[in-house]
Amino acid sequence: MKMHRDILVIEDDEDDRDILQEIFKDLGYKNKLVFFSDSTQALDYIRRPEIEPFIIISDINMPKLGGFELRNIILEEELLSDKDIPYIFISNAQDEYSLKQANQLSIQGYIHKGTDYNKYKEKIRNLVDYWKENINTFSSKRT
Repeated sequence: MKMHRDILVIEDDEDDRDILQEIFKDLGYKNKLVFFSDSTQALDYIRRPEIEPFIIISDINMPKLGGFELRNIILEEELLSDKDIPYIFISNAQDEYSLKQANQLSIQGYIHKGTDYNKYKEKIRNLVDYWKENINTFSSKRT
């Protein structure tokens, strides 16, 4: 089933990647985590026809290609938009511009990283559990 497929994490900060790795380990999900520190590499990866991840979790502020730009490309390219992958932003930004920009890109979630590990872990748990429960409700292509 699609809910057991890979979770792509696009995060340029090594410490933040380590924290997410630890959170997913603590939560015990069976999904394989595929990490990218460079969003251009993630884009090349998801452009491969055989790649159909469960969800994408992406930072916003990254060098080369930011999260907003990456999301926009995914929406504009038919091959990518047809994959119908839930797209979640994770960020320390909580300003009005970032939230408005994210919502205009038809995202399926926005998580503030914050500094409290347990709160961050709970947000990730809620997000993944939500999508595992509802993935088939949102797309008939998801199997």
